[in-house]
Amino acid sequence: MPGKLCNGRESNNAGAGRLSQSKAYCEGMAYRASGTGIAKPITDNPHVDGSPDGVSWATGWTVAEAGVGGNVSKADLGCCASVPTILA
Repeated sequence: MPGKLCNGRESNNAGAGRLSQSKAYCEGMAYRASGTGIAKPITDNPHVDGSPDGVSWATGWTVAEAGVGGNVSKADLGCCASVPTILA
């Protein structure tokens, strides 16, 4: 939904934080979905470890990782665009 924020945590929509956190969550999910876990490791997180954006990116990556062999649920996608089937 346009204008909706998401970050994969309990605060998902109301109080999801900054727009950059929502963007980082979706980018982390899309990054993991774009290849295998070996080719697209969580250690490639482009944000500072422990920063709000870094945590959101890692959360998105982890959500996609949990969907290996299938698709990410609509609930977990939140405001993100759908991703392809997740490769091992």
